[in-house]
Amino acid sequence: MGVILGCALWLTAPVALADAADAHYQLAKTLRAEGRYEEALAEIDLAVAARPTYAQGHLTRGSILRRLERYDEALKAFKRAMQLEPKDGRAPGLAGATLLRLDRPKEAAKYLEKATALEPEHTNHWLNLGVAYRKSKNNDAAIATYQKALKVIPNDPKLLNNLGVALRKARRYDEAIRAHEQAIAADPNDPDIARNLAISLRGAKRYKDAIPIYIKAIELGDGGPPDLLFDLASCYEKVGDTKMAIATFERYIEATKKSDPEAAQRAQRAVENLKNR
Repeated sequence: MGVILGCALWLTAPVALADAADAHYQLAKTLRAEGRYEEALAEIDLAVAARPTYAQGHLTRGSILRRLERYDEALKAFKRAMQLEPKDGRAPGLAGATLLRLDRPKEAAKYLEKATALEPEHTNHWLNLGVAYRKSKNNDAAIATYQKALKVIPNDPKLLNNLGVALRKARRYDEAIRAHEQAIAADPNDPDIARNLAISLRGAKRYKDAIPIYIKAIELGDGGPPDLLFDLASCYEKVGDTKMAIATFERYIEATKKSDPEAAQRAQRAVENLKNR
């Protein structure tokens, strides 16, 4: 009888540990959602202690550590999750994103290449891979990445927007404009897309076309960064609308006189030059 009881205890112990791991994991997720990251980390640590081969636990642990900006530890957690579930694209995707935070783009690209292969329909993997290439000074690879991604996820506004930026960096303005126009058709209310379309139009010296897009970007972005006002003023100057150029430079001066006095002074000189013409 004693032998049977001992056997029963031995069989139920792993089940009890598994239940404990799941309970700690669920509580960690709840705490993470509430922004209580330190408490969430304590719970997920208990989960992976109870079940060391808990791939989802290690993945969640890494995501919590990322929120706490403990990137090196997060990377270790994602690598452990990769070892336990090598066919899950989330872990290499998050490892790559973490390496970008650590400013290690070449390493990030290797993980993100794996993530895009495992989860080709996950937009963020492609976006981050393109960023990794651009930060590695390989803009051509970034362009190719976004183009490849758009074959898998057609008409995605974020991919189109990033493709447009990479094409603009290559001074391929007409192609950049087409990409941004497709992006803005897919998401008309994204201020970042409008901003990038305006910048590409200005780069192509299509100042008249750029003006209404700059205005839209500023309106969508609750005023947007002051640089948009400077660029808009410059476009007005290029098309010969001196009155609007002066008025817009003055808006820029008001927006930057405290945060960037030197920039405000440069704009003031531009205003004086326009008034003296």
